Amino acid sequence: MVFTNITRKQAFLTHLIVSLAIFFVLLYLIIFQWYPSYYFHIDGGYRGIITIFLVDVVLGPGLTLLVFKPGKPGLKFDMTAIVVLQMVALSWGIKSVYTERPMLTVFYDGKFSCMSYSETSDFDLDRLALENSKPPLMAVLPRPSTHKEYQDMMLEAFRQGSAEIYVFSEKLLPMDIVGTTQVMNYYLDVPNSFTGSEDEIERYRRIWSDYLEKNPEAGNRYLYYPMSCRYQKVLAVFDPEDSAIVDFVPVYTNRAESKIKLGFTPEELEFHKEFKKIMERENNSDE
Repeated sequence: MVFTNITRKQAFLTHLIVSLAIFFVLLYLIIFQWYPSYYFHIDGGYRGIITIFLVDVVLGPGLTLLVFKPGKPGLKFDMTAIVVLQMVALSWGIKSVYTERPMLTVFYDGKFSCMSYSETSDFDLDRLALENSKPPLMAVLPRPSTHKEYQDMMLEAFRQGSAEIYVFSEKLLPMDIVGTTQVMNYYLDVPNSFTGSEDEIERYRRIWSDYLEKNPEAGNRYLYYPMSCRYQKVLAVFDPEDSAIVDFVPVYTNRAESKIKLGFTPEELEFHKEFKKIMERENNSDE
């Protein structure tokens, strides 16, 4: 490449235009493919754009503007080093954004949780994919039917130092009719479920009132559940007809309550019967 026939300004603008072209391609991928819809706001899509912008648009052209001088000895080596440095930094940025993109949203025990590509690398995602669906997929971890099963799952997750949705990934169900029924077994009284300081709760109430005012049909059409993603905890707006999260409200609530109470195994029932007899005998002896 001949650098003696171009000025510093021309070199900078050329580098900037090429970098911007690459940036806009990646911008499309981040917004529409890797972090679509509400995931862009709550799971780090905007942070990915900032990372890519800094390493692609700022780093490379900035160094060119700083280093480039027509006729400078070793200029070709300097420009080659800048391009290599930019490519290495850009590759790192793309890998970071890509591996942390949301791949799966799981409902379990009254809340949704976002899971990234790196967190689901060992999951059988094909089993959870419905027809024409694409990541991020949605799934449900069925709630145990008895207290013992529920406690066993909690203990096993604690023993492995992880959450149930990771430890029992083989039990995940796709968000089909069966999965949606699992979600609909939970109910959240939103106005009475906000959590935080008094000021935060008051602010959440205003946000919730504004949301209902702008969406008058939302109260009857949708269901609402807390949702935890990498950078935000929000209230997910779930449409049971489409079996999908269609929006979010930036408020923080407790978990939804199950409409179905946990049952007891025969062993637990026998234990409770014996315990009740013991308590009755002690009460009678006190009298």
